[in-house]
Amino acid sequence: MKTIICGSGDVGYSIANKLSKENFEVTVVDETSDKLTKISENLDVKVISGLPSLPSVLMKAGAKDCEILIAVTKSDETNMIACQIGHSLFDIPKKIARIRQQDYLQGEWQNLYTKNNLPIDAIISPEQEVAQALHRRIISPGTIDMVELSEKKLKLIGFKCESNCNHLGLTVRELSAKFPDYLANILFIFRGDKKFVVNSTTKIQSNDLIYMVVETENLSDVLEEFGHKEIQAKKIVIIGGGNIGFSLAELIEKSNTDISTELIEFDKTRAEFLASNLQQVTVTNGDGLDNQILEEVNISEAGYCVAVTEDDEVNVLSSLLAKRAGADQSMAIINNSSYTSLLSNIGIDITIDPKIITISKILEKVRGGRIRSDYSIGDGFGEVIEAEIQSKSPICNKNLNEIDLPKGIRIGSIFRNEKIIIPNSKTIFHENDDIVFFAETKCIKKLEELLSIE
Repeated sequence: MKTIICGSGDVGYSIANKLSKENFEVTVVDETSDKLTKISENLDVKVISGLPSLPSVLMKAGAKDCEILIAVTKSDETNMIACQIGHSLFDIPKKIARIRQQDYLQGEWQNLYTKNNLPIDAIISPEQEVAQALHRRIISPGTIDMVELSEKKLKLIGFKCESNCNHLGLTVRELSAKFPDYLANILFIFRGDKKFVVNSTTKIQSNDLIYMVVETENLSDVLEEFGHKEIQAKKIVIIGGGNIGFSLAELIEKSNTDISTELIEFDKTRAEFLASNLQQVTVTNGDGLDNQILEEVNISEAGYCVAVTEDDEVNVLSSLLAKRAGADQSMAIINNSSYTSLLSNIGIDITIDPKIITISKILEKVRGGRIRSDYSIGDGFGEVIEAEIQSKSPICNKNLNEIDLPKGIRIGSIFRNEKIIIPNSKTIFHENDDIVFFAETKCIKKLEELLSIE
């Protein structure tokens, strides 16, 4: 499938890397020659130097027979124009754009993005996606990662197996036998520097970072069995009032919870804007690195301190100060992924990498078809994919014993007739089943073949 990626930054690079490994014919377009050189040297893709919104540049990149255009340059306007030209001049079937400026995304302007106006098939707003990811974690105490699947009847959760867990040393099979009434299934584990898909003989160890799917109704019981008895936070302090901080505060306001929210913003004009647009949030104009400001917002009473400024170092330091001052949990936005592995060792509980979330949403739109959700895991380790089974799929009307399933793919659950099913070797997959898979990156192509994704 011929694909043009406009933009050679971290997101453009990662998307090009993933798609090229899945045998997409990828061309990356950008004005920045040094980044294009890096891509050309490291990836099996074509590169074109030039402004991605120019018709002549897109023509040179192969827009005439392109099937997907993904616009992820730093400029919203360039991304939008590239999509418009891709539609008007080259009739590219699918156009995806990253748009950061929230004014473009206001509900009253939604009619802008139609075939007759600005023909963008899918818009990705990193700030909104990150805010939603943070909010999901806040309302799911005990987890460090959470995604809703199967019409919200199922959750993918990541959590640390604490030393107070009563089931250490048990295998996955033994856990399933011990709790037959829980609709839950462990998919994979991070253990130190190792990441691996589990099988029935995998034993649970202390400090494992476990990822599983669990029916929403069983969530709190399952977490408690693994040593997590955390209760919903009553107070949140947000440091940084940019698009992410503002969106997160709005989500908390609208969530019908009793969470008290304080927001610290350094810029006075922005703080005034936030105060006038948030009804139930207390806005403080000040520096999140100032201990006096942290005392002013009663940081010691906070269940979560969430640092979402545009500066990684500010987010790290303010999170550490908040923890030292008494905040129960800290979350931080970290754009530089090389920092991530270090931060849990120094006291930061949860880190969020915006580009991983952006990449997940773009892949979800690229694959389309019967793909309902696509969530990237572990900096390239693999993807959790929710997909609907088609009648011509090689797995339709078969059970696990009849499917040539690689070890790097694990089936988590089936959603059928409004019910969650945890499959076993005899479970037969039916047409229109909504199935949650995990696939290591090296197995994505095989999974697509099994799903007959076009």
